[in-house]
Amino acid sequence: MTPGSEGGTAESVFDLDYTSWKVRATLAVAGFAFYLGVFVVCHRLSSSLNATYRALAAREKVFWDLAATRAVFGVQSTAAGLWALLVDPVLHADKARGQQNWCWFHIATATGFFFFENVAVHLCSALFRTFDLFLVVHHLFAFLGFLGSVVNLGAGHYLAMITLLLEASTPFTCVSWMLLKAGWSDSLLWRLNQWLMVHMFHCRMVLTYHMWWVCLRHWDGLLGSLHRPHLALFLAGLSLLTLVINPYWTHKKTQQLLHPVDWNFAQPAPRSGRPAGANGQVPPKKGQ
Repeated sequence: MTPGSEGGTAESVFDLDYTSWKVRATLAVAGFAFYLGVFVVCHRLSSSLNATYRALAAREKVFWDLAATRAVFGVQSTAAGLWALLVDPVLHADKARGQQNWCWFHIATATGFFFFENVAVHLCSALFRTFDLFLVVHHLFAFLGFLGSVVNLGAGHYLAMITLLLEASTPFTCVSWMLLKAGWSDSLLWRLNQWLMVHMFHCRMVLTYHMWWVCLRHWDGLLGSLHRPHLALFLAGLSLLTLVINPYWTHKKTQQLLHPVDWNFAQPAPRSGRPAGANGQVPPKKGQ
């Protein structure tokens, strides 16, 4: 993770001149292209190898591919966030202004990812006539926040890396949804993953409290390193995460552990009151 990491390729990437706007913009575009590629590859592999995927409706296929793409980004984000939280001495020495070249790489590529997410979410809303307010707000704030960090050469990297660590829940969310659609909601594997996912959402809430603590302890440094609109955007986004989004998602994931229903695509209950199946679909009557 450090500039002196083993391997010539990683070392050359982290040794780029990140004061150059061209370098940062190129990495942001590369991040967009990479995660778009992950989305396309997931679609092609799933279409060829997975019978469950082929049986899904078009909107569910898009959600499957997005879940896998978010999981890959979650792995990158978890590695970067844990290194910043537990290891990197430069970031710990100054949580408001500390910078590292390896952080520049992750911030720039994350900007590309969140731009991809915004494009995907709005295209899905237009194509399938749906709208998820929490998801739209989450990705809008994430993109604008990381864009602000890419533009501002004086912005510290610690809080940005901890923000990435919030994505540690996405691999578990991906596995949960895929197993649910495959009809494995009664399996030990699904329940174990669900327990871990709920735990990770509680960890997200603890991380937001830690971020507030960092803000309070290093307020003067944040005022001196961040532009006022960027700081206001960050605090507004952190407030939404702390008070609304994280509690809501934690509640929904806990409900899903107790009642394994795909609430992303669950249909309204019919007048007869028949329960929905594990995949969110109403089971047919006997004889149909």
